[in-house]
Amino acid sequence: MTPVTRDWLTLEPVRRPLRESLDRQARVPFPWVALLLGASIVVTGIVTNAYLHEIPRTLGHRLSTGWPAIEDGRWWTLASSFVLTRDWFMASTMPVILVTVLALYERRAGHTRTLLVAFVGHAVGTVLLSLLFAPFTLTHVPMLVKAGTNLDYGGSMAIAAGCGALASRVGDRVFRRLVAAITVVALVVHHQMADWGHLVAVVLGYGVDAVDGAGRLGRGDRAHRADGGVEVHGRARA
Repeated sequence: MTPVTRDWLTLEPVRRPLRESLDRQARVPFPWVALLLGASIVVTGIVTNAYLHEIPRTLGHRLSTGWPAIEDGRWWTLASSFVLTRDWFMASTMPVILVTVLALYERRAGHTRTLLVAFVGHAVGTVLLSLLFAPFTLTHVPMLVKAGTNLDYGGSMAIAAGCGALASRVGDRVFRRLVAAITVVALVVHHQMADWGHLVAVVLGYGVDAVDGAGRLGRGDRAHRADGGVEVHGRARA
């Protein structure tokens, strides 16, 4: 087995930039925001009995969000749709993935920015996507009308935003390309409206982190260290 193959099998191209970014940035000792957001999904799953059986369609329709809900002024569905899950599988996997992604980001970026990433990815991303697809409802083409009137729920857009923000914060080219590839491949293979939402959320999450240049600190640090290394090496030779 070649070293390159071994690295990919052990996910070293992903683990290395995560380690380096944690070493060079102030660490948040405990990811409270990620855990509280994950816990809200678990609690909602217990209340709606999602762990025991699939929730009623009427409940999913009432608490989900999309253009029809926004058009009716039910903005509160932006919150209810985040914590709602369909069945035991979704209720079990969604909080785990959400906590994992947001906790990795929160330890590097802090509580406030993590909450902002989750909010922008889910709420702002949903509104933008709904407005983008709203004109489809006027086409009278069944497939397009269905896309424009789609109602969705779950915290996957916050997860996607967290991945985008983490890619910016880590500042590693391979990591960024991996996040982009997964997003695009999911869109091509699955081609559902939710995947368009994930694409929007990844970009929004990246932007929220990069807006203050924080995501570029990693590349700057490496450049600074490289310059320092050259300088020290030059002095030693001198």
